[in-house]
Amino acid sequence: MKRSISLGPRLAVIAGLFLAIGLSAAEAQLRPIPIRKSKADREGSSLNQEDGAVYLEGLVKKEIKVKVIQAAPIYTTLVADRWLGNLFANQEVTLLAISEKAYRVRGQAKQGQVAGWIGRAMVDGLDEKTEQNLTKLHERQVLVDDLIDNRQVALGMTDDEVRESLGEPSKKNAKVDKDGQTGTFEYITYDRVPQTTTAFDQFGRPYQAVTYLEVETGKVTIGFEKGIVSSIEESEGADLQPGGVRIVPPPIILF
Repeated sequence: MKRSISLGPRLAVIAGLFLAIGLSAAEAQLRPIPIRKSKADREGSSLNQEDGAVYLEGLVKKEIKVKVIQAAPIYTTLVADRWLGNLFANQEVTLLAISEKAYRVRGQAKQGQVAGWIGRAMVDGLDEKTEQNLTKLHERQVLVDDLIDNRQVALGMTDDEVRESLGEPSKKNAKVDKDGQTGTFEYITYDRVPQTTTAFDQFGRPYQAVTYLEVETGKVTIGFEKGIVSSIEESEGADLQPGGVRIVPPPIILF
């Protein structure tokens, strides 16, 4: 038998939990994550990403601008193995990635527009809190990407992330009151049950044919508060895996 929807670890009802990894409730505003990239887009990214760096491509929707405060040499990699030129001083550039040692930016040099790594001391306009939040947002994205790749859900995911993981729900409900918006997604799980029947070919000769019937086996109900998963319930066939429910921090809004 083949089940048409698989949720991995079965999750019991747990409401109102938002466990942030180093993330306070004040920092995390419950709104949709700015932007997401599909697995195919992530694998086919045009960027040659380096270990330890946080790339903004696919992480935020709005470009972050910073200022180059003095003429700055710019390199292709973090280890400065190839010089691209010197960025002009006192220009606004687009931030592409951050690391402990350098920033990746796109700006103007004598050679034209270039993108590469420059020393952190050469850049102004990126406050410590924004940089910390970018790192937290990246850490959250890694967790969510893993859930989606394995067709799983967790508390703290957005409704769009749930759709990306499990597809469109079988049924949706929404409610708006003085406290805000709530809603639910229902996903019906099925088993494909094989049945053998006698059929006849074009010459009237009998043969055994196998057909499949879809039989409902359970229902998963996902509750949302302000677009964020607040409860997960499986009505039948609960099969909790050691470790139980998974939780991700709610998304951070940077702007």
